[in-house]
Amino acid sequence: MRRFSGLVKYQIQQYFSTSRFAMPFAVLMILLYSIYSSRPVGVVDSLMVSCVFLFLLMVWIGVTACDMEHEVSEQILILRVQSAWKYYSSHACFLFLIGMISSAIAVLFPVIMDLCSRGQLFERPLKTADLLYGFPLMSVSAFLGGALGEISHPGLNRNRKTAILFTFLLAVTAVTKAAILKNVPVLAVLLWVVPPISDVTAMFAEESCFSVNKCSTAFIILLISGMIWTAVKIMGLKKKGF
Repeated sequence: MRRFSGLVKYQIQQYFSTSRFAMPFAVLMILLYSIYSSRPVGVVDSLMVSCVFLFLLMVWIGVTACDMEHEVSEQILILRVQSAWKYYSSHACFLFLIGMISSAIAVLFPVIMDLCSRGQLFERPLKTADLLYGFPLMSVSAFLGGALGEISHPGLNRNRKTAILFTFLLAVTAVTKAAILKNVPVLAVLLWVVPPISDVTAMFAEESCFSVNKCSTAFIILLISGMIWTAVKIMGLKKKGF
């Protein structure tokens, strides 16, 4: 357990020791400001839009995090901990923590904006329950995005341009999936493998408040999907012996 936490700590230090976090952080703040710059804003709608933004943002971070270490460095660390599964799992945990940090920012931002507007930002008063439901949903949305971003790992596809293009194509398809299926329902046969971020946000369409049942279902769907994509990446790398 100590080795695992040490790996996570090492990867966090590696990430924040570079300037890789600066651009995603700036983009996140711009996106949040774009959501809450006008009023009144729907509570559920705005938090679910934040989930989508965090999903896409973490796809970006997942892609760039794949380039953080050279092949030799990864091999040395894997040999040191004597477990490829442990190393790659620690990387997924690192991305999950980055997603939680981003989600915390996305939750605090509207709270601060609402306080600055003296409670006039939202269509109805913002409740603690909204944040308690919103934060976990944002966190697992971010986790799913990071897991998808790691599919572009060089060990799975040496051609970086192709890998990145394929990954972002999947991400865009995931976000627009509901609209695509509405116009072309037959594509459901193919698009069931796409991350269900669009399916989850559609669950909350027209909702003015969060409910335990829907939030629990959405949380489980996103978490399982993120775990599946993480497992696909890890098994793919272990099979290739990277």
